[in-house]
Amino acid sequence: MLMSVGDTIMQERFRMFCRAGGNFYTRDKITGQSESLGTADRTVAKQLLAARNQAAAQPQLNRTMAKAYLSAKSPDLLTRTWADVMEHYSVTGVESTRKRKATAFRSRPFALLRGITLMDTEAGHLLAVLQHERAGNSAHHYLRRLHNYALHLGWLLMPVMADAVWPEVRKKKFTAITEEEHRRIVEREPMRERKLYYEMLWETGGSQSDIASLNWSQIDLENETIRFSRRKLAGKESGGESLLRIGPCLRKLLNQLPQSDYLFPKMNAWASENRSSEFSRRCKMLGIEGRSLHSYRYAWAQRARAAGMPEREAMNHLGHESRAVHAAYAGGAQVAVLPLEFYEAQKEEKVIQFKQASQQATPNQAEEEKKASHG
Repeated sequence: MLMSVGDTIMQERFRMFCRAGGNFYTRDKITGQSESLGTADRTVAKQLLAARNQAAAQPQLNRTMAKAYLSAKSPDLLTRTWADVMEHYSVTGVESTRKRKATAFRSRPFALLRGITLMDTEAGHLLAVLQHERAGNSAHHYLRRLHNYALHLGWLLMPVMADAVWPEVRKKKFTAITEEEHRRIVEREPMRERKLYYEMLWETGGSQSDIASLNWSQIDLENETIRFSRRKLAGKESGGESLLRIGPCLRKLLNQLPQSDYLFPKMNAWASENRSSEFSRRCKMLGIEGRSLHSYRYAWAQRARAAGMPEREAMNHLGHESRAVHAAYAGGAQVAVLPLEFYEAQKEEKVIQFKQASQQATPNQAEEEKKASHG
């Protein structure tokens, strides 16, 4: 049966004909295009024609043979489509992530890919998704993840496109909110809870959903800490857990909030898109451009860097597992280097403190040894 399929595939794609003047040409039966063989010798022309037909047929024959072998191993490998990959991938991650995936895969660019089998996928199919008029960074992001997910499952036998040929993403430039902009927003915000919510974002750098759902069960006043759990990282090894010490500003803020259950009950009841829309509306009214609730995280990262907070501590608090990601957040910080004399004075002070501690320890140690010897 395999040979009969091969015989069908090996039917000649090109045919030869001779034009006035004696030169031989080929015509592609699929595209209808003609091309000169560059010779008037019939024997040479036949050899060139045979070479073209063989070159055209061999890849398809190889694919047909591969399908025959794979069907014996797993028939699903031949029929599985990108819709199956989308369905499988959409149920992974936390709820907010699953919603974003489902929304992306329902978009028009991905409709071009849904019915195509993985076995028959070519680079042109993926490029068609990326070049769709409605495709943006989100389409590129999820298509790349979908492609890699299919590879990891073993549903794709090899990459459709190598890393080097994927189009470059047009990254959106995120910027931090400034203190002056934050103060203007808070001053003009009429709703007290929303005003305090923005203040909490400024003080903690938490994500909008994590802060909206902040509960008193996460606050330990005795040990003066707030425990943050990043929803986005739930289920991962790190768990997205972070402890933040309660300083004077945070304590003052906590004293103004409800003293049980959710700190921001109304904000917690809102969907994330509603919180974002309200913030965007407020910024627009004040003439503030290019800011979102996520800008508070960028601001906190940059303030931490400018203040000299160790990078590892800032990464842990923001839930960043990658130094590259954290660098993107904190990159806009302007850090003023302290003069060398500051460090020299600090070193001298430490030396003095060490000598004083040593001098106090020596008499005490001698007295203890004396008592021990008398005992």
